[in-house]
Amino acid sequence: MLHLVHPSLSRAAALDPHRLRQQALVVSATVVALGLMLSSTVSATLAAASESAAREPRSQVFLAAPDAIPAPAQPDAAAAATATLSAATLPGPAAREPFTIDQRPPLVYPVGINAPVGSPFGLRAAPCASCPTVHNGVDWNPGYGTTVVSIADGVVSMIGNPGAALGTHLEIEHIVDGQLVTSVYAHLVAGSIPVQLGDRVRVGDPVGLVGATGVVTAPHLHFELRVDGVTINPVPWMRANGAQ
Repeated sequence: MLHLVHPSLSRAAALDPHRLRQQALVVSATVVALGLMLSSTVSATLAAASESAAREPRSQVFLAAPDAIPAPAQPDAAAAATATLSAATLPGPAAREPFTIDQRPPLVYPVGINAPVGSPFGLRAAPCASCPTVHNGVDWNPGYGTTVVSIADGVVSMIGNPGAALGTHLEIEHIVDGQLVTSVYAHLVAGSIPVQLGDRVRVGDPVGLVGATGVVTAPHLHFELRVDGVTINPVPWMRANGAQ
């Protein structure tokens, strides 16, 4: 055993036992010292390795089983309603209000183009004792209560009372082709005139109802027309000017 530790120990043991013990003690102390140094070095190395491992983050990868992968989250009813409401309240182009194009002809008949004529313009046999033989207008018989309309755009220039010969009536002044034209609507139902003196009216606006006020033998509309102050036959003038 001694010859493995140091070659001289075996020889020294044979020559001087006291010296052998001294050398054995020296060797033992050396071995112990070397062991302590080696243990300290190993411990320091392991500690440094642990500290380094603690400082360096390690990524971990976890693989879930196929049936454990969660399905995409579905919006609940409240979230869907909120999304719908938000989309509905998003500002958009301003809504346009509905409108109607009011396109009217320039000239119309007061009770329609096909109303029957009861008495024409001009000379006639007087239908009653108080009726004139010279008729300054045309009588149309569309029926009691038929709506009477303005023949053109104009301004109400006169409203007559029911006690006159023409009964409840009104006059409207128009400008047609640069001429002053006055239209007269007579024998209307009392109280049926919806306009007042000075009102502006448009072609086709209602101005009363066919009645039997004044000097009459039956309900009808007595219609007169004056162009630049001269009374004319309304029928050919209306036709020539394209009345509808």
